[in-house]
Amino acid sequence: MTRIVTIAAAALGILGTLTPSAFAQSAQQTAPQAQQQTLSPAMKQDIEAGLRYPLPADFMPRAAETLQALQAANIRPPNSTKLSLQQTIGQIAATPGIPAILSAHGFTPESFTMGMTAFGMTLAATNGQALPAGLPAPNAGNVALFHAHPEQVTALMQAMGTPPGQN
Repeated sequence: MTRIVTIAAAALGILGTLTPSAFAQSAQQTAPQAQQQTLSPAMKQDIEAGLRYPLPADFMPRAAETLQALQAANIRPPNSTKLSLQQTIGQIAATPGIPAILSAHGFTPESFTMGMTAFGMTLAATNGQALPAGLPAPNAGNVALFHAHPEQVTALMQAMGTPPGQN
């Protein structure tokens, strides 16, 4: 359970930094805390939302392009590591420059945040992380998408700044 809580925290935190090196670092930093804490109802709800959220078939290439555009514009959203999904969506929407770039790639702050969360949660679950009892399995369509397009998973991870195998 500790690992999935850590992944969930990192998946939510990734939106604040938009780099998976921060995702990995956040996961390492949160592990001791996660071992001492149980899932709060709010965290459980956010994890469930991420596990259930259906990714569009073209999510991964669009997300990778979006991350590259944000990086090219030198836009870094505020850190949202300790925020709920709804608070993170609000922060993303309020950060100058982000909504326009998201829109140009077919995203809203909510669809991008939820998609990135679903990506992180599905990535954790498909890499052998056991889900705590009471949590749903990842969206079957997302798992199928990962299996059908492993190169897109790798490309999105690279756009996030995490080399494959370091998630």
